[in-house]
Amino acid sequence: MSAPPPLPASGFVTVLARISFVLAALGLAWSLAQMVLALLMPDAAVLRIAAQPGVPAGLVWTLERRHVLSLALLLLSLLCLAVAWGLLKRREWARLAFIGLLVAGAAMNFAGLALIGPFFEGLLGMFPAQMLDTPDGRDLVAQMHFNRQLTFASSLAGAVVFAGLHGWIAWKLCTAAVRAEFGGRSADRA
Repeated sequence: MSAPPPLPASGFVTVLARISFVLAALGLAWSLAQMVLALLMPDAAVLRIAAQPGVPAGLVWTLERRHVLSLALLLLSLLCLAVAWGLLKRREWARLAFIGLLVAGAAMNFAGLALIGPFFEGLLGMFPAQMLDTPDGRDLVAQMHFNRQLTFASSLAGAVVFAGLHGWIAWKLCTAAVRAEFGGRSADRA
């Protein structure tokens, strides 16, 4: 006995796949541009930047690893492009991979919150200590503290919103009707 044919394609999966394909293609273009810039930047320029007083350590770390980071971004963009194409073609592996990317993306948004503090500390570290001990310097420190809190709050709100959106999309991709489009078995199907 053969399996019943998959149900007709729903608009939800088609629109999701097309949007994801366009975003992945834009990500691929962006990562290619970054890779070209990383290849064009000579190591001597990175050393000159790193030798400047007050340059944040995170910037130096990023510049020193620019080739690896550019390659990682390129590979991630290619993965997203392949998954979006597979989703459009209703491949089960793509549905599962897309759900995995949604969960990973939501988790990375929350993990990124840990970088806000060091970012603002690096910004303050660019100013001489004597300058920060003046009335204007104390005002700058207070403003940076406020900006840090505002950035954290808005980033947290964004992470929660995106986690909710990603969770809803992942849940929708796990419904019986959508799984049936991918040829997945469902006890809920009649």
